[in-house]
Amino acid sequence: MRKWKKTSAALMAAVLAAASMLGGCGNAASETAQSGTTAQEASVSQGTEDGTEAGTEAAGTGSTKIADGDVTLTIFCDFQTAARAYYSDLGENPVVQKISEDTGLKFEFIHAPVGDDGSYFQQLLASGDLPDLMYTNLFQTTYPGGVEGAISDGVLYNVTDLVEQYAVNFKNLCEESGDPDVQKKIRGDEGNIVKFGTTWLPPTDNNKIFNGLIVRQDWLDKYNLEAPVTLDDYTNVLRTFKENGVQIPLALCEFNQAQFSANNPIASAFDVSIKEFDLDDDGNVHYSRTQDGYKEFLKVLKQWAEEGLIDTDFVSRTIDDSLKLFQNGTAGMCFAHTYNVKQSVTAGAAVDPEFKLTSCVLPRVNADDTTHMSKITGSINSYSWQVAATSKHPEEAVKFVDYLMSPEVMLLTAWGTNEGDEKTYTEGADGTREFTEFVTENPDGLDYDTVRSLYMCSPFQIKYDETMEAAQYALEECHQSWDAWGTKNDDKHTLPGYLTLTTEESKELTQIKTKLANYSDEMVYRFIFGEEDLESGWDGFVAQLKELGSERAEEINAAAYARYEARE
Repeated sequence: MRKWKKTSAALMAAVLAAASMLGGCGNAASETAQSGTTAQEASVSQGTEDGTEAGTEAAGTGSTKIADGDVTLTIFCDFQTAARAYYSDLGENPVVQKISEDTGLKFEFIHAPVGDDGSYFQQLLASGDLPDLMYTNLFQTTYPGGVEGAISDGVLYNVTDLVEQYAVNFKNLCEESGDPDVQKKIRGDEGNIVKFGTTWLPPTDNNKIFNGLIVRQDWLDKYNLEAPVTLDDYTNVLRTFKENGVQIPLALCEFNQAQFSANNPIASAFDVSIKEFDLDDDGNVHYSRTQDGYKEFLKVLKQWAEEGLIDTDFVSRTIDDSLKLFQNGTAGMCFAHTYNVKQSVTAGAAVDPEFKLTSCVLPRVNADDTTHMSKITGSINSYSWQVAATSKHPEEAVKFVDYLMSPEVMLLTAWGTNEGDEKTYTEGADGTREFTEFVTENPDGLDYDTVRSLYMCSPFQIKYDETMEAAQYALEECHQSWDAWGTKNDDKHTLPGYLTLTTEESKELTQIKTKLANYSDEMVYRFIFGEEDLESGWDGFVAQLKELGSERAEEINAAAYARYEARE
């Protein structure tokens, strides 16, 4: 476990110097950098005067006061669709009002419109007028250089010193995680904390594989079949379905569906991902679509397409589309999330009383093979709270986010205030909570999700609640999905999601990946459906990918991976 320590004066000076150099990049950037430098220097100065021990002592007194009504934090965060019909913004939520009362902070909210694809945030970023706090993954996933790039550009405040001084709850969560690599995951290549306030997972959710393939168990029973394990088993099951009149034996979805491509069903049998850069046993980086294993993956799908075991419509089908086909009896197998398993048990039975499902071990060449390409859930994800460099209240912002991570407040955001006539939960003598009928059978006819959106506060919920998660996945079929999808299946050969690219690397890699996708996405489908001959066309396909920069992209990812591995 890495010790919590202050960022060196030399590193801090370097960040400030980088920010001050933005004056030639336009007025907005210059003003942001200048304001960020001022705020950073003021905070570091105050931290030195107060001292880390004094700050920790104050945090440990039990007082939740951060201000006296004289500080307003502007916040960019999610706002549930169901709540928008009742509230103008998150500030009308009773949990938020309770938090404001407890902390002495005032809040103003900025929310993206319903259905936003990230464009709203990009416009906000371009304006240079950023809110104090932002809960987003877009700095991590789209900003050149990631969070540390935004710090260097004077867009984001480097919260490292303040987190190490004041964020007692965050440090506790890190230590309690039991993850030996937690410090590598929350920090960037420069050692700065870049994932402050990421969403933490309870035992029910942590270190599990939540996505895989599901099949009609009642049909397996009907045709005397076992749940498939090997690719030959899968082919036999799908053929049997086809022979017995199943319209779509396997309802695949298009390959750019995020959960599908993150878990790589079928492709993982050949130790390749569907469209990403992968690791081998020696830690070398490869672009999956240039590997021999990818050709073998395409051969399987080509064979299934020729036999009518998959249909041509999958190239434009979403995961939800395939689930509907599975639930209504059109398809015998599809890709799903564990929550979809729960949904399908009910939805399928409504169409066919005989409906039963089971989750399948992800396909592999040999039954005892281990696959290495599925996404295992973990607490450190791409989302985190970021403080704008222009914020006049960085210290209060950090204290507020850490306040959200206290055990009491995590219960508050998960279960509601339970005040007034609208009681949302009951609590047993052992502390166990259950939702009241006001939530589960609302007297005003509001559905469960709407009630939770109105009386709980998931946008401020730093950790999923263990009681809720255990209840949500209580079905035997849900637990069986984890057992099946986790069978000899790990993420050993996936690139960690914690890599940081430099600004230059980010720009170059984005350009290369765009070219690779523009060419190969269509070609992959053409190979599957025989529009391009796989045997004669494969070498040319790989050569073209290399011409478009796949090897240079491998080098960039390899450098980022080496820096990640070198983090302390």
